[in-house]
Amino acid sequence: MLDTTTARLELRSLTLDDVDELYAVYSDPETWRHLPEGRFTSRERARRLIERSLRSVRATGLGEWAVRVGAGGAAAGLAAGTFIGAGGVKLSAGGVWNLGYRLTPVSWGRGFATEVARAALEGAAWAAPDVPVTARVLANNPASVRVIERVGLELVWEGHPPASGALQNGEEPPLRRVYTDRPLSPDAYRWLVRHA
Repeated sequence: MLDTTTARLELRSLTLDDVDELYAVYSDPETWRHLPEGRFTSRERARRLIERSLRSVRATGLGEWAVRVGAGGAAAGLAAGTFIGAGGVKLSAGGVWNLGYRLTPVSWGRGFATEVARAALEGAAWAAPDVPVTARVLANNPASVRVIERVGLELVWEGHPPASGALQNGEEPPLRRVYTDRPLSPDAYRWLVRHA
């Protein structure tokens, strides 16, 4: 299950060869519209993201994918082979799968995030079916909330993590949400809230 395809996408495990393309997506301010302070400002952060994904692949057989438009996706207006971001699941320190994705703005609104999320759920069921799949989402990002709910995850917490403070401009940080596909252990729940 390392690599797979959906109706319109090619999903291949991230490798260090993807650093430049990944950095281009993660350093684009528009991809961080809902959390500007998350934007990558160095290629080293992209490298570390890939290295975490590779550790998950070694441990579980599954990590995050490089997401490229497949032949079936070319009808959506993007050329086959176009790198549009990264997504999938990786095992978190909290002992749960963490579902996530970050796609280029030009690919938004085409259902690609939902395809990645569904493939990730299938991958998690293949790699470790007894491990809960979770997602942490900003409440101010309704498109991501819709994707997570569309693939069947349910809201179990909304609020501010205990360590969150005011943003530099003095505004309160956006509300965070935690979703899961099944009941969580108390330890997993506490870890997710702390790291929401």
